[in-house]
Amino acid sequence: MKPISTAKSLAPGTIIRRIGNNKDQQGSFLKYDAKNNMILANIIDMETGSLVASEGVLKPQPADKLYYYASSFSSNPASDKALKVVKSWPLYKKHGDLQDKIINFVRITYVPEQIIDMSKRDCLQSLFVPIQQKFRIGRFTENRGSERVCNDIFMLWLESINIGKHLTYLAQVTKEKGQLPIFYSAGAKTHEETANLIQNEIFTFEPNLGGHIKYADFKNGTRHFIVDAGSKYMGVGSKTPLAVSKMVAGALKKLYPDFDFTPLKGRGAIGE
Repeated sequence: MKPISTAKSLAPGTIIRRIGNNKDQQGSFLKYDAKNNMILANIIDMETGSLVASEGVLKPQPADKLYYYASSFSSNPASDKALKVVKSWPLYKKHGDLQDKIINFVRITYVPEQIIDMSKRDCLQSLFVPIQQKFRIGRFTENRGSERVCNDIFMLWLESINIGKHLTYLAQVTKEKGQLPIFYSAGAKTHEETANLIQNEIFTFEPNLGGHIKYADFKNGTRHFIVDAGSKYMGVGSKTPLAVSKMVAGALKKLYPDFDFTPLKGRGAIGE
């Protein structure tokens, strides 16, 4: 770890450590807010080895000391060795559908040396507990309906996408009371490819809408997305009226109240 100077320019993805005031936390740097506070993803309590928040604002106190790790999975030759520790974990092997997401979470939350050190000291619970909390597996499994499983996985896409990037989605959104909206994404794959993938999931459903969601900005500690319902495969593309996108944005806000969604007509989320 290296101390952070006031003049230090941090690259997104840098692992930040805050120690002081009986706290020892780390997270992945996203950006600075308007008040120059750090926005961090995947904040881990290093004392208890638990996930504190998927995203939050770091507001250091006078007695806090801030550090950063120069190492990362993209640059450290020990990366493969560290990831082998994760890939040998029984719960990783059990959840084939989550393996890519687990690896992505690990790569943006820790540095390779930490995982290797945890393995040597036989304290890998500090790694495996946050993974279980994040993906609600193992000790943190809930009895969830298939709709909630699908929507929770969709939230992981919303949390992991970078500013300026977009997702394609398919959804089941109706005006019927008591009908839970369902959203599904496979990243930026075409809507037709996405529809085929749904058929292989445990939460198969019949979508009636499709479109695009773009991570437009981060305002006041909140992720802001623009959304359309302009799928050509499951809709009328650029002719999609704003009213349909408003219905989709309303459904998204109901499921994910911590995020903001602005509806656009046609295929507006991708500038068409």
